[in-house]
Amino acid sequence: MIEKSLNKKIIKAEVKKHYNLDIDKIEVINGGNANIYKLTDIHNRKYILKEFQSKFNSKMILKEVHVINHLRQKGLPVPEYIPCTNNQNYFEYNGRIIILQKYIEGITKDKYTGEIKDLLESAKYLGLIINALEDYPYDDMFKANINKFKSAQDIDESIAKHQALILLAEKDNIYGEAIKRDLIDKINFLNEVKQNQTFQAITNITIKKTHGDYNVLQFIYDSNDNIKAILDFSASGELPIAWEIARSYNYMDKEGKNGKFNTDNLVLYIEEFMKYSSLTKEDLKYLPYIYLIQVLSSTYGYKQYLNTGDLNMLEFGRERTNICRYLIKNKENISKKLLEILRKTV
Repeated sequence: MIEKSLNKKIIKAEVKKHYNLDIDKIEVINGGNANIYKLTDIHNRKYILKEFQSKFNSKMILKEVHVINHLRQKGLPVPEYIPCTNNQNYFEYNGRIIILQKYIEGITKDKYTGEIKDLLESAKYLGLIINALEDYPYDDMFKANINKFKSAQDIDESIAKHQALILLAEKDNIYGEAIKRDLIDKINFLNEVKQNQTFQAITNITIKKTHGDYNVLQFIYDSNDNIKAILDFSASGELPIAWEIARSYNYMDKEGKNGKFNTDNLVLYIEEFMKYSSLTKEDLKYLPYIYLIQVLSSTYGYKQYLNTGDLNMLEFGRERTNICRYLIKNKENISKKLLEILRKTV
């Protein structure tokens, strides 16, 4: 959870001021990019209040409002914003943007718990979201740089970031040695990528508007174990769809722990997705390479742990290194298996 600027007294006062609601009960909910509170008013109506990190500006929040409203008009299960009394979709307090949404009753799930049914439902909604965003009328989404980390210079910059963390890890008497081993492995993998011509050949991949952070942690399920709502479109952008598919599959599959992919389950995920949105031969061929580049280049998790001591961040970083270890060995086999999908459809 990020540093708070709100307390219960302030929340009650600000919600009254901006929404004319009388709040009776406030509960803290663990969040990622925001401090999240469940509010209940004197009429027992429930809401979610989100206080964003200071790096989130009004344009980013308005983008999420635009995306959610667009998807709601298309009939997709997304949250509903509550406008302020002045019809603005947010207010600011101490330099941070705060929004209010209707509370959605339901169940959440952890990573690596998904059955086949869950995988197919997730793939379906990802395809529907991408289709629905085809005619998105605003020009407010960030655009992917598909050449990032393909050049030798980008790879060298990433290696330098990992090397800098090795120096920090040497000061950690508990986990330092394990972190150094992980970072050295990643540096070796980055050097291998630099010599691998396949990575340089990645081209003509499908880039479309998409959720940007689509995964099981963004889903609320109903009592029948069906997706009831899809949350948090603040990272929406024009991205390689293969990356969004790989990451969302990887987070969900119960057989995906320790970085592994069940390629048969990934094939099912993609086949279901392709019922609603298309992929090219290049998307399928390069999917494991695209995901490997993204995960391998990032120091996220280790950097946060070494600066704050947050063990959850360390676990996240180690998970991603295990993904790298698996993909560096199995990328060619996964690629070949995914290309077989096209032969089935001919």
